[in-house]
Amino acid sequence: MTLALFVVASAASCGGDDGAIEVAAASSLRHVLPRIVEDFRRGHPEAQVELRFNGSQLLATQIEEGADADLFISANALQAARLVDADLARLPTVVTANRLVVAVAEDTPWQSIAELAAAEATIAVGSPSVPVGALTVIALAQLDPEVRGGLLRHVVTEDPSVRVVLSRLELGEVHAAFVYHSDVAITRGLRALALPQTVPPNEYVAVLIAGADPRAEQLLTFLLGPDAQGLFQAASFLPAVAGVEAR
Repeated sequence: MTLALFVVASAASCGGDDGAIEVAAASSLRHVLPRIVEDFRRGHPEAQVELRFNGSQLLATQIEEGADADLFISANALQAARLVDADLARLPTVVTANRLVVAVAEDTPWQSIAELAAAEATIAVGSPSVPVGALTVIALAQLDPEVRGGLLRHVVTEDPSVRVVLSRLELGEVHAAFVYHSDVAITRGLRALALPQTVPPNEYVAVLIAGADPRAEQLLTFLLGPDAQGLFQAASFLPAVAGVEAR
């Protein structure tokens, strides 16, 4: 079986009526979730799975407005909580986590965040309303004020998802980007400048949407199992604490 056999819907799609398990997932999971679903289907060959990727905030809004979904995997707890609080979802569960870093091209001279802040280097970040941007705000607050000021002076974009933030760097539109460690791990020609260890990891929270296909809970359980967790870690994500509900 190849990944091409999966139906990966576009961000604008709201699913279909073909009996598939419909998963709306944060864009930063785009390169790992299809592999996990492929493993899931080996044990559940009758289950078809449709994956829809976009920024977590947009996906949550789509679900609030009636978009079809059985399982939503948000890049932070806030967007999942929106749906739980509105009685549109249940069982918030941390399935993996990620670390925020500052990505730069391999051949750039900067070896630290302080060096980057002192340079005339343009920077892309996520909008504070989306998970990667919200975590960036937290990270910046923990930096020395002079370093923080130097970075903020050179921020030139605030984008709607980590995928867009990363694309700015890939296309050469900026010199640096606040993205996840997993993004740097799969992108040739980039390296990461570490942020303080006190910056919390970004937790990915999955919720079952009200009226979800019962097989969606099987998929959620699989995400917490050793096979899926191994694939997450191989893709530079952090392990989940199995069975722990999100804060």
